[in-house]
Amino acid sequence: MGNDRRFPAWQAAAIRQLAMLPGVDIALLIVRDGASRGAGKLRRLRDIRHLLWTLFNKGYVERRSRASHAVDLTEMLADVPEIRVRTVPVGRFGERFTDGDVATIRDQGLDVILRFSFGIIKGEILEAATYGVWSFHHGDERKYRGRPPGFWELYEGKAVVGAILQRLTERLDGGIVLHRGFFATVAHSYRKTRDELFFGTSVWPSIVVRQLQLGDTDMVDAAPSQTNAPIRYDPTNPEMLRFLLRQAGAFVRAQVRGVGAAAMWSIGVADAPISAFLDGRPEISWLAERGRHRYLADPFAIEHDGGLVALVEDYDYKARRGTISAVALDGDRRPQTAIDAGVHASYPYLLEAAGEVYCIPETFEAGEVRLYKAVDFPLRWEIVATLLDGMAALDATVVEHEGRWWLFCTDRTDFSNTKLYVFHAHAITGPWHPHALNPVKTDVRSARPAGTPFVHDGRLYRPAQDASESYGGAVSINRIDELTPTRFAEHVVATVRPAQQDRYRDGLHTISAAGGRTVVDGRRDTFVWPATKHEFAARLRKLRPGR
Repeated sequence: MGNDRRFPAWQAAAIRQLAMLPGVDIALLIVRDGASRGAGKLRRLRDIRHLLWTLFNKGYVERRSRASHAVDLTEMLADVPEIRVRTVPVGRFGERFTDGDVATIRDQGLDVILRFSFGIIKGEILEAATYGVWSFHHGDERKYRGRPPGFWELYEGKAVVGAILQRLTERLDGGIVLHRGFFATVAHSYRKTRDELFFGTSVWPSIVVRQLQLGDTDMVDAAPSQTNAPIRYDPTNPEMLRFLLRQAGAFVRAQVRGVGAAAMWSIGVADAPISAFLDGRPEISWLAERGRHRYLADPFAIEHDGGLVALVEDYDYKARRGTISAVALDGDRRPQTAIDAGVHASYPYLLEAAGEVYCIPETFEAGEVRLYKAVDFPLRWEIVATLLDGMAALDATVVEHEGRWWLFCTDRTDFSNTKLYVFHAHAITGPWHPHALNPVKTDVRSARPAGTPFVHDGRLYRPAQDASESYGGAVSINRIDELTPTRFAEHVVATVRPAQQDRYRDGLHTISAAGGRTVVDGRRDTFVWPATKHEFAARLRKLRPGR
């Protein structure tokens, strides 16, 4: 359902991704007859109580929004037939299709109707396709119903904004939830929050269609949402004044913090197994820092020669680059360079398999995931395989589970903290195959890997970053409920946060098993002159004419 063959960029992205799927055809374009179009918009323009919102949204947000930029799909949809329909008002805000139009649409034998226009539709059209009419609601319908998308979460200072793809029912925002996800709000920018929300959800219709193609129809026939959340409306002028003042303050704070504060990480050791973090945060002993502009993070450790040896990201703010160093945690604790990948390297995921020691460092700048094997642990390594190629994978985490190897990561080019990708193989060296439903999860609170998966009481658990309030803010521990090449499900069972009485109270983003002990990292935000100088110069470059 569209207004014509031009669509906002995020909707065009959704249509293109659907059209790329094998076995999927775009069969019909349903367009509102022009005589009845836009009445609701004119009514809102005349409402003086919401004048500031209208000016802000129409005059700034939609004009500057990447997601709202119109994309002409005339060429792509050249062979798609079009039907123009008129609707009949139902109540104050609803509308229904005429019986004749419903019959015409039903005769097309459609599987799905994707709603990108019209208002609150009711009646027989909701059952005119086999799997109904699908529509986005950009908000967590359990708390935020109505409109505008993502606004009230930002207004109320929430760290995340939810969204759902739903199969519509007669009840407003009470549809059958087909897919759900959560994105971080951008505290100082509604436009950016809205853009990320729209673009981030555009892949969801293709994911649900892939589920249907695999024979999984449970979600389209599930019970509808029973939300009783209050319905929100466009903000009034006083609410907009408060909102704009808060946005201005948040913008200033973000600029000052961006220039004046940098992350300093350190490594810690807990004398408890990783499963202990399911019940709380054990006591952590921290290593001394390595200087004013250098830090160690992302620890992974194994027992070696009677002691615990960790591989870590060794980052230097002056060089603006990380290498992989080895640290004898039961020895002198001095870092020694182990792997210099030629590009920035971090997250040196460490594992043992078939008597060999392997490391999978993050090297997203190389566009590949490399598997290193220890020649002489911990300082000599050789590359033995490329696990993924052509992907800027972040924090690749590999585990063998139930006879198959699994790789979890995010993609730096596709919501790096929010969308989880899974791959599988029969051997650690590959070949690796993408999960049928990639990205399998969209949740900034628990997607990006954050350490070693582990088995406890026969269940597989996966640490993941909670980046909802800041990058590296905390770690969520997920219990994996389903893990096959065609299905995936997990849910958060524990959240590990930095202790406010610690020196490293600002963040924690790696938890790794090391036998009966656990290694972690912690963050404190402080002034680092090389970081400040670099950020200040970068911001000045953006102010130059022509940029």
